[in-house]
Amino acid sequence: MIVTQSQTNFICPITQLEMKKPVKNKVCGHTYEEEAIVRMIESKHRRRKKACCPKIGCSHTDVKMSDLVQDEALRRAIESHNKKRNRHSE
Repeated sequence: MIVTQSQTNFICPITQLEMKKPVKNKVCGHTYEEEAIVRMIESKHRRRKKACCPKIGCSHTDVKMSDLVQDEALRRAIESHNKKRNRHSE
């Protein structure tokens, strides 16, 4: 199996799983699974710490809930990719 560049964009840097509800960080442009990044931000904030972007090499060190927006285009791309993949496996 060949993993293309677009496929790797479907993987959440936190869970290492394919995203179902991707959210984009308006500040650095990285995308994560909504539930995973929300949990990470809340857990850091409880300990009075800042949540850093989990994407390797990213210098954004203070991810806030207000930085996150739903990534509808990516969600549709993932759904369309999965439909195609499911058709091929039948």
